[in-house]
Amino acid sequence: MMRKTCQQKNNVEDEHVDAISKGEFREEKEVMCYIACIMKMANAIKNGKLNYESAMKQADLLLPEEIKEPTKAAITACRKVGEYLF
Repeated sequence: MMRKTCQQKNNVEDEHVDAISKGEFREEKEVMCYIACIMKMANAIKNGKLNYESAMKQADLLLPEEIKEPTKAAITACRKVGEYLF
């Protein structure tokens, strides 16, 4: 549901979204806005700030095992980087 909503909203091609699940993040406006949309829908970002507890919970619930721990480490590492993300 989140993918469909955010993909249509940001006009992102399927292959770009599929690449994200492989760890390939294109530095293109549409792709970055898609990721921001997903993070907002998952409540990982709220009012322009990282919602750490929610982001960690969503990582546990939604991510495949092979990327769960690296993602949680990245969330923790970025926890205090900049007050506003979006």
